[in-house]
Amino acid sequence: MEKWKEGIKSENTLVRYKSKQFIDILKNAKPIEEFDMDLFFSITEKMTVFEGDKIIVSLLDGTEVEVVIE
Repeated sequence: MEKWKEGIKSENTLVRYKSKQFIDILKNAKPIEEFDMDLFFSITEKMTVFEGDKIIVSLLDGTEVEVVIE
């Protein structure tokens, strides 16, 4: 949350917008005990699927998570 609060102060309009978006999504969040599909789709910007065994999940804040399927 601290990262996004800092983002609101950014001079970059897109960073401010995305930071506010994340704060709005997560402001009332509670710890989850199982996969929450609605939350996942709320914070996921895109998924890039590569031929073979790799997927990159890009979140709204620019974070990218690489997943290798074995």
